[in-house]
Amino acid sequence: MKIGVDASRGNKLNKSGVEWYSHHIISNFFKLDRKNQFILYTDKKLNEYLRPSFNNFQEKILKWPFSKLWTLGRMSIEILVNKPDVLFIPSHTFPLFGGKKNVITWHDIGYERYPETYTAWELASLKQGARRAFKIADKIITVSNYTKSEIIERHQIDPEKIKVIYLGCNHDRWYRPPENEIKNYLRELNITLPYFIFVGRLALRKNITGLIRIYNRFREKVRRPHNLILVGSQAPFQNEIDAEIKASPFTNEIKKIGWVPMDQLPILVSGAQAMVYPSIYEGFGLPTIEAMACGVPVIASSSGSLPEIVGQAGIIKDAHDIESFTEAMEKVIEDKNLRQDLINKGLERAKQFSWEKCAKETLEVIESV
Repeated sequence: MKIGVDASRGNKLNKSGVEWYSHHIISNFFKLDRKNQFILYTDKKLNEYLRPSFNNFQEKILKWPFSKLWTLGRMSIEILVNKPDVLFIPSHTFPLFGGKKNVITWHDIGYERYPETYTAWELASLKQGARRAFKIADKIITVSNYTKSEIIERHQIDPEKIKVIYLGCNHDRWYRPPENEIKNYLRELNITLPYFIFVGRLALRKNITGLIRIYNRFREKVRRPHNLILVGSQAPFQNEIDAEIKASPFTNEIKKIGWVPMDQLPILVSGAQAMVYPSIYEGFGLPTIEAMACGVPVIASSSGSLPEIVGQAGIIKDAHDIESFTEAMEKVIEDKNLRQDLINKGLERAKQFSWEKCAKETLEVIESV
């Protein structure tokens, strides 16, 4: 079987959730499959982690002179001329033409629930892409039962057409390093205070402004200095987040540090008092699992898929309930028994998520269409 895969997202340097998903799926295909022929479509040379080293994987660089519309333009032409037996798209953008059979992973439909948190361009692209993908796809993979139910409700898709496959956790990277390594790294970043952390794209739908208000209330009640560390690439409407930080009476304690290299991020997460994740919508919420793998307590919202993914291993609160989030943060730093219980449960929960398992189940779907 000839399987075409869009590898362009996984090949990006600064990755967020969807890009890491693509990266891990492809790199695990290398480990799992020797019988199928894979074509990895990319807009530029693949990095060392995705560069094929087996004969049944082929890199295919599709040159495109423009900075946008590579999938809709150049990749569409390639698929039209040379159709693979199955085309697998691990992100939201499906080309104009499909392969002989088609599988796409659709991560969430937050753009339909909270359109005001997206730009007009993002909205148009996602909505048009969804209509095209759901029509062309023979099978849709999604990352939680919550998202499956959302897609069925909004798009009247046959439930049999949708397969839920949980994301994975890279346990070779996400674990707690030695304490001296954490201390040395924090010293390099000039972080000297206890801190809470958020990891993810700094988008309004992640409720970053709400998180800052939660932190403000926490500091009003707990008068010991802390830091709130915001890690992630910027999204549209960043001015609203910046204004909220500037207006905070504890603005000097809030650090928006942007993208952090993956070899350093687990160290930074491991040093946190807790991961605070009050997102108003999540299709999965992978940073919560990665924090658990590092032995860090998780306080997450009851929105979207988070209760399903976090389970009983974290503290779940309403995204808009500032007092409840604040109380949870207080308890995590003051109640040693609760803290240790959350750490133990989190470590066990994280073990249930594996990229190899995710890739194996994905390959089974691709081979079944």
